[in-house]
Amino acid sequence: MLSLALLSLTAVGAAHASALLDPQNRLHVGVSVVDAPSPVGVGVGFDSRLSRVFSMDIGGFVSPVPILPDVAASGSADSYPGYFELRHGLYITPGLRIPHAQPRNWAFDVVGRLGGGAAWIANTDPARAGFHSTNYLVTATPAGIAGAEALVRVGNVGVRVSGKAIGFSASTDTPQQGWFLVRSQWGVEGFYQW
Repeated sequence: MLSLALLSLTAVGAAHASALLDPQNRLHVGVSVVDAPSPVGVGVGFDSRLSRVFSMDIGGFVSPVPILPDVAASGSADSYPGYFELRHGLYITPGLRIPHAQPRNWAFDVVGRLGGGAAWIANTDPARAGFHSTNYLVTATPAGIAGAEALVRVGNVGVRVSGKAIGFSASTDTPQQGWFLVRSQWGVEGFYQW
């Protein structure tokens, strides 16, 4: 009987707490830069608050401009992993907001994120069969993502600056060899919050 009473009090308390919490959904769009020599790309996503400190961001980035031929083959035979370039990605990253007092006329947040997704990796090895200029092989692979973001908002609009470390595995067929690599992705985005 006591456990039933405690359970009902918890449910009532949780319902009351969520009633006081304004929804906070953000649609963010902007530019992203992936670890050099990949060119500038586009990032887009949807971030939604789950509680006062937890949020969930679902999004992606794409680098539609090809890697220039003169910088595509930046690796070497001694360090083959240099031929693998991060091109595109999809992610889902839960976030932990650092609680703080908010100013009266504007708002800011700092959020740490850790999650996963998929990354599309280009193999720019010029010795690879079929490699011609910007005709590099792009393959999808699972990825782990860790990062942080800072947001500044006035009213319903704001700016978000983010940085992510994206870890993924890459391999070659001949000779068969694999590596775990980490590449960075930076973004500056505008967002609309409702």
